[in-house]
Amino acid sequence: MILPRIGRRSWLLLALLFGIGLLNYLDRQTLSILKATLKSELVLTDTHYSWLVTAFMAPYILFYVISGRLVDRFGTRLSLSVFAAVWSLANILSGLAQNFTQLAASRALLGAAEPGAFPAIQRVMMTWFPKERRAFAWSLLSPCTTVGAILAPPLVAALATGWNWHFAFIVPGLAGLFLAAAWWFSDRQPPEFPGESEPAAAPPLREILSDRRVWLLLAARALTDPVWYFHLFWLPGYLQERLGVSLPQLGWIGWIPSFVASAAVMATGRTTDFFVSRGFTPVRVRVTMFCAAAIFAPIGAFTTFAPSIPWALVLISIVAIVCQIWFFGQGLLVADVFPKNSAATIAGLLGAVGASGGLLMNAVAGPIIERAGYIPVFAGLACLHPLAAVMLWRAQPRLVAKAAAVPVPV
Repeated sequence: MILPRIGRRSWLLLALLFGIGLLNYLDRQTLSILKATLKSELVLTDTHYSWLVTAFMAPYILFYVISGRLVDRFGTRLSLSVFAAVWSLANILSGLAQNFTQLAASRALLGAAEPGAFPAIQRVMMTWFPKERRAFAWSLLSPCTTVGAILAPPLVAALATGWNWHFAFIVPGLAGLFLAAAWWFSDRQPPEFPGESEPAAAPPLREILSDRRVWLLLAARALTDPVWYFHLFWLPGYLQERLGVSLPQLGWIGWIPSFVASAAVMATGRTTDFFVSRGFTPVRVRVTMFCAAAIFAPIGAFTTFAPSIPWALVLISIVAIVCQIWFFGQGLLVADVFPKNSAATIAGLLGAVGASGGLLMNAVAGPIIERAGYIPVFAGLACLHPLAAVMLWRAQPRLVAKAAAVPVPV
């Protein structure tokens, strides 16, 4: 079988998407990396920090749903250009903030714009890459957020210590404006692939929500996303405040969990491609991948008992691998189960529900940590991926629908 050719414009867009996804995660991590610095500079408490995260998460949830519909309505060229430009401007405003109120307002604007990247990415991958090559292209793109998490600690630390904390927000914001303009001029005249016709309009939201498979994926996302959001917003502060890691040291070691997770995702993508190419049902391959990763999630409960920083990094890295494998697989699962004209909307719904779980986790994390420490938080989070894995495993027939069921080796 001759695989469809991927044009140069598709590769250019993949490279731009990588940069956009990288900055998306780097920008949101800046606050957590500078938590200790901002607490001192702006006289903040852990509760204030929790409110800052909430100021980001509340509009993030709402606009995840809205942005998905906007992508399906207006396409990726206009929507992704606007999303990237607005969140980059918000990041610059964060760097110009002089007090808690200004910083909270800029984080709210960041939260309103950033979620649009992921429904747009879902739609771009299904538009510019044929289904026979889509998993390969997605495996190349999937580490973009992880690389953003890898680069964030050393880059933010270097900008904050080399100049001051303001530049840690402003410089990435300027880079984001450049990428937004580049995307506007590049996303034009998508290719047409045989056998992949697209309906003229996205189906109504009520039609999408009437599909029980959508609700199944929403439930799994609500359970698992709080783990990632806690690690994203609270672990840099944990390493600094509880284990004595300085900001420069965080720049040297903070990238390790994300790097390890990125390598694991690339290996997982190749492994799942191997089984799919040999005739196994794609949905069953994805669900098996989720379950295999979830087996290791309970290890995260022992993070607070780590006797040293290296051991803490090992445990954190294992949880990061689990989280990233689930994120990687969700995009493929949506592409396997649902049509292209509703993919961005479904991706937006999944992101909104997952972020809602993250918001709830953040709202209770600050008070719990202040009163009882980190142990109950880590212990509770360790149970969530296994619960979601059991739910998806039992619901495989519903996800596969009328496709022939082929068992996957486990």
